[in-house]
Amino acid sequence: MTLTSWGEHFNFDSQTTALDYTPLSKAEKKWKLCVVFPHLKDPYWVATNYGVVSHARSLGVAVDLFEAGGYDHLEEQKKLVKDCAAADYDAILLGTVSYDQMTETVTEAAQSVPVFATVNAIQGDGITGMVAVDWHDMGRAAGQYFVDNYPQGGDAPTVAWLPGPEAAGWVTFTDAGFREVMQNSAAEISAVYYGDTGADFQRALVEEALDANPDLDYIAGNAVAIEAAMGVLRQRGLTDQVGLVADYFTPAMYRGVRRGIISSAPTDSAALQGTLSVDQAVRHLEGKETPGHIGPVIFSVTKENSSTFPVDQSLAPADFNPTFKVD
Repeated sequence: MTLTSWGEHFNFDSQTTALDYTPLSKAEKKWKLCVVFPHLKDPYWVATNYGVVSHARSLGVAVDLFEAGGYDHLEEQKKLVKDCAAADYDAILLGTVSYDQMTETVTEAAQSVPVFATVNAIQGDGITGMVAVDWHDMGRAAGQYFVDNYPQGGDAPTVAWLPGPEAAGWVTFTDAGFREVMQNSAAEISAVYYGDTGADFQRALVEEALDANPDLDYIAGNAVAIEAAMGVLRQRGLTDQVGLVADYFTPAMYRGVRRGIISSAPTDSAALQGTLSVDQAVRHLEGKETPGHIGPVIFSVTKENSSTFPVDQSLAPADFNPTFKVD
C-alpha cells in the first residue's frame, strides 16, 4: 500500500514522500499493548478500534483498550495513560483528547514505556511514533468541494460550519484548513458551532444552526453532525434545500454519499490507521526499521467514486462491536 511519510517527524509542515508499506504478518512475541482512545461513541473511533483489534489478532499480540469518555475528559485520559505506564504494558497507543495538554503526562509515561500517537495529532515531546494524517488537509478536502462548485465571482451560498470540539487538536487543524481553502470560494461561512461529537449534542447544534439561519444553503462539518443533519433536514422537509459536506468518513457518510444526499466526504482511512499504529509499535519493539510518522493518503469520496475505493480501510464491518480486549 502507498502511505504518506513526513520527513520531519510530527511536523505536518515538513516535506512528505510516498512510502510503499507492507504491514507485518506476525509478531516475534506476544507483546502487550495499552490503547487509550477519547471514546468509542461514534463510528469513526469504532473503525479505528476495528483496525487495532484485527491487526493485533493477526500478529498475535495482546491489547487492552480504554476510553476516556469524550474530548472533555482530559483528566480521565491523563489517569489512564499514567495507569498504563505503571502496569506491565510494552507500549501505549494514544488517541489524544488534546494536542498540547497531554504533554506532561506523555513525557512522564515515556520514561518507562514508548508512546505512539494514533489518529489525533499531538505535541511530539515523549512520542516515539505517530500514525496520523494532516487534519489541515482533511479540512482543505472538505472546503475544496466549495472551491470546485462555487468559484469566486459566482453564486455565494451560506455555510454553517460544525467542526467538532474546539479544544481537540484535530478540530483546530481541520478548522484552519477549511477556512483557508474557503477563501478561494464564493461560499460564505455564515455561522460556526463547536461542540463534543456526541450524537445528541451535534443534533442540537444542527437544529440551532437551522433555527438561527433560515436561509442556510449548506451544513458542513464533522460526520456526527452531518449524520444528525440528514435526519433533521428530512423531518423539516429541507433535504432538497440544504446541502451537506462532511470533513471525515463514517458508515452514515458512505450511505449519504452513495444516495446523493451528502455531496462529499474525505476519508483518512480510520480502520487502516488503527492497523498501522499497532504495526508501528510492534516494529519498534522488535527493533525493525520503523517510519516515525506515517498516514494514509487522503481522498474525497463522492457519489461518482463511492463504489471504487477500498471501503474496508475506512469502515468497520457492520457486525463489528467495540472490542476492549485481545488476549
